[in-house]
Amino acid sequence: MLVYGMLLMLPASSQVPSIPFYQNQSVANIAHGTGRELLPGNTLEGALNAVAVGADIIELDVHLTFDNVVVVRHDASVDATTDGVGLIADLTLAELQAFNVGFHESDYPLKLADAGIRIPTLESLFSALPDERFIIELKPDDTETGVQLCQLVLAYGLQHQVLVGSFHSSVLRDFRQMCPQVPTSLGEEEARIFVLLSWLGLGHLYKAPGYSVQLPDKYYGLSLISRPLISAANELNLAVDVWTINDSEKMLELLELGVDGIITDRPDLLHAIDM
Repeated sequence: MLVYGMLLMLPASSQVPSIPFYQNQSVANIAHGTGRELLPGNTLEGALNAVAVGADIIELDVHLTFDNVVVVRHDASVDATTDGVGLIADLTLAELQAFNVGFHESDYPLKLADAGIRIPTLESLFSALPDERFIIELKPDDTETGVQLCQLVLAYGLQHQVLVGSFHSSVLRDFRQMCPQVPTSLGEEEARIFVLLSWLGLGHLYKAPGYSVQLPDKYYGLSLISRPLISAANELNLAVDVWTINDSEKMLELLELGVDGIITDRPDLLHAIDM
């Protein structure tokens, strides 16, 4: 108990430096999968619509095609979101863009999309939305996707408008080493350590390797987002974004708790609440 008491009294670990991505804003309205309940997710059309209805940040996922093009898609295969079949890694960009994109057949089985929506390249979103911010999740557990992503972000000069995440902490460690100009969030293992420390009242001692943490509201029925966690994150200057929130009452609750961002399939709903 004495050691624990001493740990509680220790000052916070070194703060995460402030970065342009998270400066000068209130709670960020983050369009999950480009606002995937409004239009088919991870599409250029979805991203343009998300901005139009009030999103501050576009969240999306990327994979690498067989011919080394970074494309915007969540699943490793196209089976559940297009009229085609196959793994993205096995298909060329031309082959992928022959498919029509629709709503995810499991998540939105009753929603119909207009014909002609295609799998976009990440470059097409950068070209169409040069002034927007993006949270980009590296989906594959490899290094090459990160290499290509880094080159693309730097080529467009968007290193202050992009934050990179991944569930694979090893992927993020590699990305940070090869692309230090582009900030990252915490990986799943890293986030787990921070949450556990915050439950013990020791979150302020965590040395964060990233600039933000994206967390679900609940994990196996346990509430993750609490005032102690937010307080610890504030001491570390670590932004807390919560996913995936599509309920207005929960949005209001999180706004009251003081989270930094809400990741939602309904950016229009959050915009109406937080105006």
